[in-house]
Amino acid sequence: MWNHNTHYHRYLLRQLPRRVDRALDVGCGLGLFAWKLAERAKAVDALDIDSVILAEASNRYSAPNIAYRQADFLAAELPEATYGVIVAIASLHHMDLEAALRKMRRLLCSSGKLLILGLYRETTPVDYAYSAISVPLNLVYLKWHRASNTVPEIAPTRPAQLSLKQIQAVANNCIPCFRLRRHLFWRYSLIWQKP
Repeated sequence: MWNHNTHYHRYLLRQLPRRVDRALDVGCGLGLFAWKLAERAKAVDALDIDSVILAEASNRYSAPNIAYRQADFLAAELPEATYGVIVAIASLHHMDLEAALRKMRRLLCSSGKLLILGLYRETTPVDYAYSAISVPLNLVYLKWHRASNTVPEIAPTRPAQLSLKQIQAVANNCIPCFRLRRHLFWRYSLIWQKP
């Protein structure tokens, strides 16, 4: 199944260590990345706020080491300093970014890695140039992957509220020394390793 998020799964997987004791997928949606993460992690906690989506995720992408759980990430009680990897794919724009990053920092163990693939609001000429390139590429990829996109997406969508500059400013306050990169298809990645 191809979409703007799955397009970057391989990129995110390359950022991971070979083996992880425990991983957290924040806003796991249909569970595809949690399932891929389960190949490297002894245990994966996959959270989503939507019970219908979680039911579909557990039907499509179950594994003995994945625990799907309905929860609001910001309100969920999760063990601090426990996770070797925390992943958030197209989920942080649904919540308060500063609160989410501060909580992720607390949940990561020493040397743990945070991998974010997010959406940003276009505000600069460079943003609009990336969009201009993304539109025709999007049509090509959709046509190319049409056969594999037989199941419609059921996850709710919401437009991004923060620009890349705003995201960078919030991240600087919460998790300094991160790596932020703009991508095609209206996405950015933010990679951070806890000291």
